[in-house]
Amino acid sequence: MLVDSYKIEEILPCLADPEKIRVIASLSDDASEVMPYINSIIKNAIYIKSANAITIPQGEKLITIHPRKIAITRVDDEKEAKKILDEMLKLINDTYEKRNDIEPNYERREKPKVMDIYKLLPQNNCRKCGELTCLAFAVKITEGKASILRCSKLFQAEFSRKRAQILELLQKAGFEIPSAFR
Repeated sequence: MLVDSYKIEEILPCLADPEKIRVIASLSDDASEVMPYINSIIKNAIYIKSANAITIPQGEKLITIHPRKIAITRVDDEKEAKKILDEMLKLINDTYEKRNDIEPNYERREKPKVMDIYKLLPQNNCRKCGELTCLAFAVKITEGKASILRCSKLFQAEFSRKRAQILELLQKAGFEIPSAFR
């Protein structure tokens, strides 16, 4: 076991969503050692080695593990915060126990930029993806709220080069890409 327990230190209004709270909990032990291993197993995590932190998106929530604390945004209430903190403690300790079987990843994954995605889309605002514009669709993709597979035009032969580029960009950022397109 790497980290024995946590203690909720602060419950504050969420800056991103006033209807929610943000929670900061201190860890009983230093979790630094396990971060590169978590980065290997959670493909959409954003690991920043220089800051010694890893952020794990969960829907609209962001969970950031620092060496001795965990911060969570957009939480409904303290009960939900405790559930997430318990899950993170389990993740830290399970990953630590299995670290000999995991290749650590020190590479920083970054969320793709909206404009980088947009430039590779057909930019015809056809609305077949369910969004009003290709730009709105690009925003949804980067937020993890839409799959690139919803852009049927991108999967036509004329867009094969751009499709390959966008799929590579998304895969490097840790987005799940169907095996048929890897």
